[in-house]
Amino acid sequence: MNAVATPSPTRAPSLRRTLLLYLGGLSMLAICVLFFTARAYGDRAANRSYDHLLVSSALSILGSVALADGEWQVDLPYAAIDLLSMAPEDRVFYRVSDGQGRTITGYGDLPAPRRAPQEGKPALFDATYSAETVRFAVVTRRISTPSGQAQVLVEVGQTRRARDALAGDLVLRALTGLALLSVLSALLVWLGVHRALRPLARVERDLSRREPSDLRPLSDGTPQEMAQMVAALNRFMERLQTSNESLRAFMAEAAHQMRTPLAALRAQAQLGLDEEDPADMRRSLVAVERNASHMSRLLNQLLSDASVLHRANLQHFERVDLAEVLHHALHDAVPAIEPQPRVHLAVCAEPAHVHGDALLLREAIKNLIDNALKHGGADGPLQVALTVDDTHCLLTIADHGPGIAAAEANTVFERFARGQSAPQGGAGLGLAIVKRVADSHGASIDLSNRPSGGLIVTLHFPRSV
Repeated sequence: MNAVATPSPTRAPSLRRTLLLYLGGLSMLAICVLFFTARAYGDRAANRSYDHLLVSSALSILGSVALADGEWQVDLPYAAIDLLSMAPEDRVFYRVSDGQGRTITGYGDLPAPRRAPQEGKPALFDATYSAETVRFAVVTRRISTPSGQAQVLVEVGQTRRARDALAGDLVLRALTGLALLSVLSALLVWLGVHRALRPLARVERDLSRREPSDLRPLSDGTPQEMAQMVAALNRFMERLQTSNESLRAFMAEAAHQMRTPLAALRAQAQLGLDEEDPADMRRSLVAVERNASHMSRLLNQLLSDASVLHRANLQHFERVDLAEVLHHALHDAVPAIEPQPRVHLAVCAEPAHVHGDALLLREAIKNLIDNALKHGGADGPLQVALTVDDTHCLLTIADHGPGIAAAEANTVFERFARGQSAPQGGAGLGLAIVKRVADSHGASIDLSNRPSGGLIVTLHFPRSV
């Protein structure tokens, strides 16, 4: 028999890992940008320093060039060459030429500039010479002669060894600072993430140390970013606490209410077993059947109350046609046996849509009709009306019973609460179920007595347009 492979659970993402990854990546990106910026700055700084010396040397040589009797004379200032020789690892080249490109003195094969320099503006460029990259500076000047003007160009070149070494030294110093900055950034990121997640760890410890029944709200000492999460968790625990208290109260009341009919049922059954007269035995069986019916109704009401409590907490609401729900509730609540109770139904022609749970609404209306039939169904027709206005749907149920005393108006919606004029056999849960459904749907309930006798119950549901 082949074993069915169980898929491995998906590993949950780590908040700490995510923060470290993003913050660390951002830090590394910033460090890379700083590195390239420092390298570019080192190159510019080295070029600026040595270009200044190179141009100064070229201008010094240019100042020593003169034209006498049609002949060029160059009194080469060796101090200008010595100025460039301060970098002993570099080689220096020079050339003095006239406007026609004829070499007056120096290296005649030096590369020409890419474009002719302007007088007073030195031209700087890099070129390969003698198998090395050389930085050149070219300056020019016009000299007046009796026959006109002549142009002279001075070109001075220096290899890039010293300036590259200076740029490398600047970059190395910057790298040392960046390495220290990287270590400090990594430590700061780790420390920041650790401190930022400490409130989560505190909430975890608080929850893990609690007993299952401890649903106290969490403390408020959390960062602003966690305030909404902690508030939602506190609201959830508050709802859970309310649900647990309602469940405990329900179980206690249910046990108390079931104990009496069970004891009566057992007593009647034992009494019937001891009877020998068929008439007495029949009376005992009738009593057993009556108590069993009462207990069955009580059990059904308890199960209905538990179902209403559960669905009301779920809040799975949708757009519901209240008129359709009313017809279904009437079908369930009005018995099919003869003689049937008289019911006058009046439903408006406008749509009566509400936002809610159809099963809960049906259960609430069915309990209202059932109560109305029990209290006053035999004294006159039951009047059921559904009307709408701009904002509400109004459901009115009126009977011809004894009504309700003013002292009982606030207690009839409690569980197992029954009025003094209530008929025997009721469980006292019908109006409690109606109240719970109304509250979950944002509806209000009005109770009033009819002048001619009877109770009027009006439900105001917010209309869904």
